[in-house]
Amino acid sequence: MDALAAVVTLLKPQAIGAKIVRGSGRWGVRYAEFGQPSFALVLQGRCWLAVDGMAATTLETGDFVLFPAMPGFTLASDPETEAVAFSPTPAEEGVEELWHGDPAAEAGASLLGGYFAFDAVNASILLELLPGMLLIRAGEPAMSGVAPVVELIRREAREQRPGRSFVLTRLIEVMLVEALRSVQGGVEAGGLLAGLRDPQLAAALHGIHAQTARPWSLGALAEVAGMSRSSFAERFARVVGITPMNYLLQWRLAVARNLLASGRMSVAETALAVGYESASSFSTAFSREMGRPPKEFIGGGGGATVRR
Repeated sequence: MDALAAVVTLLKPQAIGAKIVRGSGRWGVRYAEFGQPSFALVLQGRCWLAVDGMAATTLETGDFVLFPAMPGFTLASDPETEAVAFSPTPAEEGVEELWHGDPAAEAGASLLGGYFAFDAVNASILLELLPGMLLIRAGEPAMSGVAPVVELIRREAREQRPGRSFVLTRLIEVMLVEALRSVQGGVEAGGLLAGLRDPQLAAALHGIHAQTARPWSLGALAEVAGMSRSSFAERFARVVGITPMNYLLQWRLAVARNLLASGRMSVAETALAVGYESASSFSTAFSREMGRPPKEFIGGGGGATVRR
């Protein structure tokens, strides 16, 4: 399994619902931090987006935005309009419609927004590997993969057909993979996507994901990357944002938490599955990083609220 597919698999996205958001005239709305993963596709028109801690931008028809954990942001017809505070909530069954501004005027912007959930077992670890916002413009080749999936999500969310929840969950998984793979060439910040953009670092990352139980050392990872130990360690830390061995540790813990939560493995079996020679050394490392012993995570225990 490649790195992106592995991350999405451990995040276990689950569908919640979708909303159509329309704005007309001069309008502005301030969305409070929500913390849950969300996305938006501009169906028609244009609007102004200002995300906390990021440069403001204009969205136009066909643009796509994905937040792995939704921060606070302002959406408006223009930057001069005063925004009204709004607290987002997950949509119920079907597609709820929200209207901002003058409902008697023609909509200047229409967006399809979706909220969903990541499994709390590993979201706190894996969200640190992803950028805070992914923006794909309508004219970029990447939209050829994302847009059709989002359209299927909209259709499935509108219709009350058998298997709706299952289909929506699978579509969200595909949307995440498409969105993440599409921006590998344009991510400037560090993290997993930046590492995958670098062919040599990507080789080491794929090795970690494909052979988690292998007794990796810094030298072994550097060899896979075709680099010297010092050059590999420096580049990995600079690009990905953490050291190679810390990344290995965090990935092993993410896989371990998933195995423990499934309830199919004991602590000792999980330790071997993620590359530890003994249950005691695994328990020590796990407890040090997680603040709780691994036995408390068996069968889904130890989950936490997903916040970025």
